[in-house]
Amino acid sequence: MRRTWLVVFGDALAFWVSFLAMLFIRFDSSFPRLALAEHFLPFTILFAAWLLCFYLFGLYDLLNIKPTIPYAKRFALALLASAALGVLLFYFVPFFNIAPKTNLLLEIVGFALLSFGARRAVYSLFSKQIRRKAILSGETPYMRELYRLIMENPQLGLCVVSFTKDLRQALQNSPDRKDAVLIFEESAGEIPKGEMASLYSNQAEILDVAEAYERYFYKIPVNYISQSWIVKNLKARKNIAYAFFSRLSDIILSALIFIVSSPFWIAGAISVYFYDRGPIFYTHDRVGLNGKTFRMYKLRSMVTEAEKNGAVWAKARDPRITPPGKILRKLHIDEIPQMLNVLKGDLSMVGPRPERPEFVLKLEEKIPYYDLRHVIRPGFTGWAQIKYKYARSELTSREKFEYDLYYLKNRNIFMDFGIILRTIQIIFTH
Repeated sequence: MRRTWLVVFGDALAFWVSFLAMLFIRFDSSFPRLALAEHFLPFTILFAAWLLCFYLFGLYDLLNIKPTIPYAKRFALALLASAALGVLLFYFVPFFNIAPKTNLLLEIVGFALLSFGARRAVYSLFSKQIRRKAILSGETPYMRELYRLIMENPQLGLCVVSFTKDLRQALQNSPDRKDAVLIFEESAGEIPKGEMASLYSNQAEILDVAEAYERYFYKIPVNYISQSWIVKNLKARKNIAYAFFSRLSDIILSALIFIVSSPFWIAGAISVYFYDRGPIFYTHDRVGLNGKTFRMYKLRSMVTEAEKNGAVWAKARDPRITPPGKILRKLHIDEIPQMLNVLKGDLSMVGPRPERPEFVLKLEEKIPYYDLRHVIRPGFTGWAQIKYKYARSELTSREKFEYDLYYLKNRNIFMDFGIILRTIQIIFTH
């Protein structure tokens, strides 16, 4: 969390340094008090909008600040969106008496250079300078994946000094435990009594695998949860305030989306009908709250006999999808009728994505505690949807369930709001 706030601070510093530089360049060599008074409020509002924009593009997620081509593309898209917000603010919102063409351009360029530099500095700081020693012990695929993820993301600030399948050996390989992080599995053995005191006296942190995944990768490995973990981390009693505001926001947002998007889904419905004169809507059973099934609505995007032989997982380039259906899916218009499910209470705006009963039966046999997804209302979108790709198999469904577990444990109204905003960004950029 502190690393994230450091990135936010870097963006704030980049914005205001470029803002002051712009004022000096454009107005006077002496401090331009009048220009500062005119520009301060609108540019402060602009900065808040840019922070939100960068959040929507995932640029405050430490896993996304690694200097790669995908990161550069994400950063460029966020800048383009920020520039568009600046134009909208100054030229289409009649609250301010300034129309800063050159000033806005200078601010964008200055901010882009300084923000990019600040992020590189944060990456270098935590990948090379400020690093905690990590002691890993275990031999399962989850532990090997954890090791790989840490090695591939040095910006997390961890440096693996020992990785063995035996905990005693791992501790012997790491005599310096000052401020270290110990992550181990039960199968690796128990911490010797004397070693336990040494770890705590050196301010070392001890995490199990589930805690490590939750902290650094925002998911919880299903193989590491148990009945005791469930009792400790999942609350059965509803938070009345959260339930009230969640349902209220569901009703308001779903009605608003359904009305505002009506020209698009009506046009989509017409295109579906005239393509093959088949049904406009496609309804099928999904498993919802407490394991009860409900009928979910979508605009039909496949041929009429797509499932004549039974339900099957969708493919990346599914030949059953019609030409109009490809457009509807690309723009996510086929999903809009689900707002009716939200209004009815079958769905919430945010929650685990509901699966079909045929798949649920198989997944519950393969994935431990998979039925936990049904203790809360399923969602139109969810944490797994913004963090992971579309599930097309039992294996990918397993990983998406691990993100659902994270949401089940940590959900709150602010997290829900962030997921909705991130979903909007994904719709417009994918």
